[in-house]
Amino acid sequence: MSELPSWLSLYLNKHHSHDELANHCGLYPDHWDTLFNRLASLTAEDVSGRAIEISQLLQNGNTNNESNQQWHFDPLPFMFSKVDWAFLEEGIKQRTLLLNKIQQDIYGEQKLLMSGHIPAQRLYQDSNYLREGFSLPANELKLFFTALDVYRTPSGEFKVLADHCQCPLGLGLLLESRIIARRVMAEEFAECNVQQIKEFLDLFQDGINEYTRYMDDPRIVILTQGTDDPNYNEHSFLSTYFGFTLVQSADLTVRNGQVCLKSLQGLGKINVIVRWIPDWCIDSLEQTEYSLHGIPGLLQAVREGSVKVLNPFGSGVLSSPAIKCHLAELSQQLLKKPLLISEPNFYNVEQARALDWSLLELASYKDQKFKLDGAADAQEITLLISKHPEQYYFQDKPIFSSAPFWSDGKLIAKPVIFRCYALTTENGVEVLPSALCFSNEISNDPNVSGWIKDTWINTANKADSEVHNAPIPTRKRMDVTLLEGVISSRTAEHLFWLGRYLERCENTVRILRIFIDRYTELAIYPDLTRRNIVARFSSAIKSQHIVYPYIEQDTKLEDFDPNLSKHIGFQLFADQQCAGSVINTLKYLSNAAVQIRELLSHDSRRIMDDINEQIQLLKNVTANISTRAMQRSLDNIIGSIMAFNGSITDCMPNSNGWFLLEIGRRIERSIQITSLSSALLTQELDVPEELGLLEAVLSCQVSLVTHKRRYRMYQSIGTGIELLLLDAEYPRSLLFQLEQINQLCLHLPTKRRPGLIAAHEKAILLSKTTCYLTEKDYLQKCVDGQRKQLIEFSHNIRMNLDTFCDVLLLQYFSHTQTAKKLNWTNIEQAQS
Repeated sequence: MSELPSWLSLYLNKHHSHDELANHCGLYPDHWDTLFNRLASLTAEDVSGRAIEISQLLQNGNTNNESNQQWHFDPLPFMFSKVDWAFLEEGIKQRTLLLNKIQQDIYGEQKLLMSGHIPAQRLYQDSNYLREGFSLPANELKLFFTALDVYRTPSGEFKVLADHCQCPLGLGLLLESRIIARRVMAEEFAECNVQQIKEFLDLFQDGINEYTRYMDDPRIVILTQGTDDPNYNEHSFLSTYFGFTLVQSADLTVRNGQVCLKSLQGLGKINVIVRWIPDWCIDSLEQTEYSLHGIPGLLQAVREGSVKVLNPFGSGVLSSPAIKCHLAELSQQLLKKPLLISEPNFYNVEQARALDWSLLELASYKDQKFKLDGAADAQEITLLISKHPEQYYFQDKPIFSSAPFWSDGKLIAKPVIFRCYALTTENGVEVLPSALCFSNEISNDPNVSGWIKDTWINTANKADSEVHNAPIPTRKRMDVTLLEGVISSRTAEHLFWLGRYLERCENTVRILRIFIDRYTELAIYPDLTRRNIVARFSSAIKSQHIVYPYIEQDTKLEDFDPNLSKHIGFQLFADQQCAGSVINTLKYLSNAAVQIRELLSHDSRRIMDDINEQIQLLKNVTANISTRAMQRSLDNIIGSIMAFNGSITDCMPNSNGWFLLEIGRRIERSIQITSLSSALLTQELDVPEELGLLEAVLSCQVSLVTHKRRYRMYQSIGTGIELLLLDAEYPRSLLFQLEQINQLCLHLPTKRRPGLIAAHEKAILLSKTTCYLTEKDYLQKCVDGQRKQLIEFSHNIRMNLDTFCDVLLLQYFSHTQTAKKLNWTNIEQAQS
């Protein structure tokens, strides 16, 4: 082995009593030597550079980043020796088989309960025991995907901290960390012969697809609580990786014993639900606790066999103290073998009286989160066990091993836990050849953000790693391309609003840039024409006529103070009390993007992260910001918006609902054009002033250059109106937007009788006909100093667009109503 780098030597030379690298690497630390031979040439600055690169690549993605810590992905992986991993793998397989047998028994024949191997009273009192699961078919009780948290004791023995049989979290985070590790540590990854995890993921997907083998058009969904769930980013990542539709409970309904997805096409049958919500809120109709995340009638649909739910109901009880305190005996009873990886030792209250409490902690049979330290909380423990000794038990206090983590340019020791994953297949139990190595000194729950490492497992040799490369996919039945079109109506609505917010943000930024340019020009050249132009522009912004919410009212020219122009610009820029400000529009955009995160490409998500960073910067902006700084920030924002638009342009299959994003953009642009025209072009003014306002309007719509080239000889309000409103071939004109909307609506499912046109089609047809039949001379004609025909024209178009949006909402975006649980009190009140 080559000489160790100084940053590693400093860590190893420190005193460690229970460290994975210094104390538990084994007599033959070949797995670490290979890695450190590759890292020997790296300086501390190189490792810090990798840490910075990783932090930029890691998509934390929490909806509420202000209230959640961020994950820190360590640039150095963790490595298990071949001996340790072989033992862990065998122990995980044994434990998974045992838990499967227990799950089948407690919801089946219940021999373990009748024989007393599992105390029935404590099991039934556990909140995770699902009584409704007793009536489920036997094939609905088999575990599919499980996880367990493992730690190493000071003696080197592995112990289980917790089992996760309901919704094993962390797989998406592990997968994402592996992708980043492959990029940042590609050379080290190849040199260490790290086992691939792709084969396990393929088995995971094949295991789900197995339930739909003989179906022509199977539909598989991932059920999540939504953006309020701190693990929503993981759910959306898995949805993207496996290609399954991400849904929330409001997207699903049970009709005639079948679970259906509310989509643009109507109700579509769901065949498999991969759930990431706990047992207690699965079915808000049958279960005792009502939850907004439940699907009323789901349990009955499972009983009838119309839908498969993974993992099965009731599996949360496998982590109950009533089971885990007797797991060693159950292993002897069911497997006729001792448990390879066991829990810490358990003691009842009487046994613990003679033991040293400083080495123990008190736990509750009823509340699994309840823990009291035997040394620090001795008085409280004494009081509790004197009142209700039957409700508590003692267990050995876990002492976690430490591992090196990179922080502030050096290695520091942090306690670690390893989350390992197992998959139950027709051929037995498969173990993921990696683990989520995490550290959080406040909580042992990886749901709380902290530090993570990629865990590497060596292959036996390079030949073994090549055997499984590039497996040839087998074609099962026929290619089911219809799956791409299955999106919920909720997702379709968010796509529509994402398009509107993208266009609204771009338009607001352009308006603000033109306004800043005009009032700074006025400060240099303070003539009357420029003053009047800035005054009308300022009034239109203050009255919110040309920015959201696009209020329709007469724009009255009030007393104008040029010194207040910058304040008006700041309000439109970063005032969170202004509904149409840039910061608020960006926040709306970010929220809409989170809702459809699983449909976005990696590059699109990274651009959205940049937009979120700009939102945070805008929150710290004060009214004293310079005009130059405001313009620079606006340039960055519109650059990000244009980059995001470009990143989604080439991945917008209309069959997947993306056409609704384009409809949203066209609707918003149409409203902007009519608002600008009615606010700034309807007053009869002096020719220089009219042309100045026309130039500003054209600049806001990126049409000034086209207007100058097309009407080189003569320019007027009429030529501007013709270009912006009535030219069907100009991509920025109102009529062009209406034509595009009309074409995009052809992708909407037909919900009308033959021979009739739908209400939303009537609204667009009426607007198109109005534009085609209207002449520019008619619109530019002035009566009593106003272009009343232009005002009426803009108002009618706006009314038709509002009608279109309302019909779209009612016919295509209406969600399944959440059921209300009926108890006897409700029934009595309904009958009285």
